[in-house]
Amino acid sequence: MQCFYCGREVLETVHKPKSFRVDYYRLHTGHTELDFLVNPKPDAPPLRYLRLTHPIDIFTCVDCYARADIRQQLDDDISGRRALSDARAQGESLAQHNSKG
Repeated sequence: MQCFYCGREVLETVHKPKSFRVDYYRLHTGHTELDFLVNPKPDAPPLRYLRLTHPIDIFTCVDCYARADIRQQLDDDISGRRALSDARAQGESLAQHNSKG
């Protein structure tokens, strides 16, 4: 397992009798699409939600997680403002374009 941001290998959580050490956090995310459920209340509009269509796990090491900008990206993904998988694809596309010119 590698950190999504810096690429370093992350270690499993170590449990000791009176403590533990965490080296990474895992975000279960991926591509979503808007979907609807029938609302059980009479005359109420359908319930909207984001359905996970292509799940991926993103691992973030504790060092990268300590950065405010990375925590904001994770929060944006969880809230549906901007998907991390889309942001990574856009960044890689831009890097390839810049290396050609």
